[in-house]
Amino acid sequence: MAIRKVDFFCGAFLSYLITNRVEPTLFEAGEKSKMLRFTIAQHDYKVFLKYSATPKESIKSKKENTKWDVIFTSKEMDLLKDYPEEGRKNVVVLVCTDPKMKNTSFVALDYNDAKACLGDDSINKQRRISISHIKNSPKISVYGTAISDKKAFQYDFNCDKYFGFIEKI
Repeated sequence: MAIRKVDFFCGAFLSYLITNRVEPTLFEAGEKSKMLRFTIAQHDYKVFLKYSATPKESIKSKKENTKWDVIFTSKEMDLLKDYPEEGRKNVVVLVCTDPKMKNTSFVALDYNDAKACLGDDSINKQRRISISHIKNSPKISVYGTAISDKKAFQYDFNCDKYFGFIEKI
């Protein structure tokens, strides 16, 4: 029996949470995405998890840049419409890695920012969220089908800060 990539990446994220003493619950499993619930320090989270294992390397302003595009299917877009759950922090986690899965990072986005990047049906049938990281930068740029890279959201590259495992500076 072969393990699907999404199961591998979900397992990596579950391991990350368990290592930080969090007990997650997997409650929805799709072909290319997963949904989880967990609690950290009195904050209840609901996470929609996707991945990209095809980084694109480039040079931007004389610095090495890596970009991942995470494509969302029509079914996943439908799931996201009814996704938010009252009383929880609704989050989209993107697992960004390389084909050999040697360098893997978790990017946690607020649900509303992820939805803004994806846009609505008037934009395009194929939706994506793009993550751009300049080597050694503590920040990432997040944009997508409906948000240009010029208006990208800025997030800490370290997912530990998002979930409060280390203090935000």
